[in-house]
Amino acid sequence: MKLIGYIIRHFIPISLLAVLGLGIYTAATPPPSSRIDGLGIDLLSSPPLTTEAVEGQLNAIQQSGVEYVRVEMNWSLIEASQDVYDWSSVLPLDLFFSSAQARGLKSVAVVTGFPVYLTTSGLPLDQQTIGLRWEKFIQAAVDHFGEQVNYWEIGDQINTTNSARSLAQSDPAFYSKILKAASKIIKNTDPNDQVWMGSLVSATANNCVVNPLSFLLEVNAAKAWSMADAVTYQPRRGATAPELPSESDINQGCIASMAASSASLSAEVLSIQDLARQLGGKPVYITGLTWSPDELVSLQEGRSIDANTLQSDLLVRASVLLTGGDAVPLVFWQVDPINQPQAVTSLSDLSASIVNSKSLGQIQGQTGNVHEYRFQKGADLAILAWRSLDGDAPQPVAFSNLGTKSLTAFSTDVLGLDKNYGTIIQVDGTGSSIVMLNERPVIFITKTGSWDEQIKAGVTNQIELWRLDLQEVISRGLGNLKGIFMQWLDGLFMRAKDSAVDWGSEKIKDMLN
Repeated sequence: MKLIGYIIRHFIPISLLAVLGLGIYTAATPPPSSRIDGLGIDLLSSPPLTTEAVEGQLNAIQQSGVEYVRVEMNWSLIEASQDVYDWSSVLPLDLFFSSAQARGLKSVAVVTGFPVYLTTSGLPLDQQTIGLRWEKFIQAAVDHFGEQVNYWEIGDQINTTNSARSLAQSDPAFYSKILKAASKIIKNTDPNDQVWMGSLVSATANNCVVNPLSFLLEVNAAKAWSMADAVTYQPRRGATAPELPSESDINQGCIASMAASSASLSAEVLSIQDLARQLGGKPVYITGLTWSPDELVSLQEGRSIDANTLQSDLLVRASVLLTGGDAVPLVFWQVDPINQPQAVTSLSDLSASIVNSKSLGQIQGQTGNVHEYRFQKGADLAILAWRSLDGDAPQPVAFSNLGTKSLTAFSTDVLGLDKNYGTIIQVDGTGSSIVMLNERPVIFITKTGSWDEQIKAGVTNQIELWRLDLQEVISRGLGNLKGIFMQWLDGLFMRAKDSAVDWGSEKIKDMLN
């Protein structure tokens, strides 16, 4: 009883300090933004393997105007032998991250792989052994790259049979352990760094093993939900347009807990978002958005456009559905910035249209074949619209409630949204206009309101952006304070524990004597 009393007396002050620290924790959480944060390029399928490739890809990404780039950090290749780290063994990560930082790009390091030496050392291969090596590797990576990497994604395709992408090998309980370990190390080193859960794939993916919704529930049950700042998701829906239900069957290993046999891309992602909100309000980011060559060939049937144009159109349509309908703040396209310039041009045009804007939602298209989404940024209004059926045959579509005298229309793969490349569309006195649309998406831009209303909207928009920037700065500052507080609190706990153990040892000695 004396030992218990001693611990209580020494731990009560610490618990009070922990309550005070809760305010720091709460304030240090970045505020949710209603703005579209950005678009990015996913290089996991087209990694830059040479110095020339690094510079070429990063130049193309920088010129596109997007800020985010997702790249693989493969543990298997970096630590070929125990405690020897070669950060540029295959992919020159040192050059990549330093060059990306110099260009103002935000690098997301996707930690994948499993060191081969663990399987050939003859040592018993258990989760504890793997966990110890994992912690050493994560600490080495965070120390080595420092401020060059502020976003860490733990694994990729974590609910699949693709063991090369995640050392947890689709085991939610084990994944929770490595997520906890990585998050603690990363946050202790820099509280402002973000830790993302590895990407989950659709239940229709041919390599899905655990339903993505079930995987999230099991991570939450393992008390690891709070260790991640965001959830990432990779749609894998087969040869299907984003507006339509997937024609792929649910993988038998992922059929449990699936409410419906198929859904549109928007509905599929919304189910992930709804669960993420219920479990604790985390954003859902989209990674690896793409269609395979075989899927494009299937979708090309009856169309008179090439595969590259079709790929760009589908990526634009999917991204608008996700950002405009589901309010997804960040979407990564899986494209090669050197060999797919048309897709990069479309990405650039879309980024210029919607990034830092507020979605006004889906104006029409909830039923029927016309899809119209609007985005507002100050006085600037961007409308993206298309039809989901009838291929290349244009059909008349009515816009209403425009609040302007004219629109300028652009294809989504034009080299910049310059008025010289656009087509003027007149708007009548009732705020209505008739346009011709097919399955190719079109960007319409205009300014709304009178000149004084436009000035007011522009000022209001800039103040709102400044407010968000200020909140982020404050959040980062409080994040540092949170890190200092937690290190101090850990020290107090350790000292209290050591003191209690010493006190208990002395009492045992007294009893024995």
